[in-house]
Amino acid sequence: MLDEKTIADLKKAFPFVNELGKLQKVFFDRLYLQKLDRGMILLDESRECTGVILVLSGIIRIYKLSEDGREITLYRIGRGETCVLTVACLMGTGDIPFPVAASAEQTSEVVFIPLELFRKFFFESSSLQKFLFSSMSAKFYSVLGLVENITFKRTSDRLMDYIISKTAGGTYPIYATHENIASELGTAREVVSRLLKDMESKGIVSLSRGKITYNPSRRI
Repeated sequence: MLDEKTIADLKKAFPFVNELGKLQKVFFDRLYLQKLDRGMILLDESRECTGVILVLSGIIRIYKLSEDGREITLYRIGRGETCVLTVACLMGTGDIPFPVAASAEQTSEVVFIPLELFRKFFFESSSLQKFLFSSMSAKFYSVLGLVENITFKRTSDRLMDYIISKTAGGTYPIYATHENIASELGTAREVVSRLLKDMESKGIVSLSRGKITYNPSRRI
């Protein structure tokens, strides 16, 4: 059960809650707040889905792991969002394991909706349905864009796009390891290291331990 402060915050972050009407009390009585430390794994492909999370604060990263340990970030969810792959998993037939992995990228707070309560409210609340379908649409296009990038763009071009985006065109440095960047791009750490070294030799970036500085004036 949630306390009054969490309920008030939940209503601000998730407007559909305000449209539940007389179902609100039943809804709130079955939810619980979960605090997540940075790096904590919520779900992976070895576990079955047991409920849905609603993010109140922080960032949750949703990613796919390969058999050889490589990973790619599919999308992130923050305040006011939920993991649509969890929803798809729960609305399937039978006991379906979570198809990807989810971990807290920052210290986060989430409200957890147990499986049976979620299924009950999904079929009884049109406001919850609208929220979920809208969320699914947004993340679908996000993942579609990721697939298009991986399929049709060279890794060097995707890395350049990543650097420009994350540095705001050279305004800020990037604090990330080559392995972190590789997981964002869906490639190997060795590939990222090689490409960054090539960019450094051309003066496009400056590299130091865990830090990348973009020099837009030197880009060819």
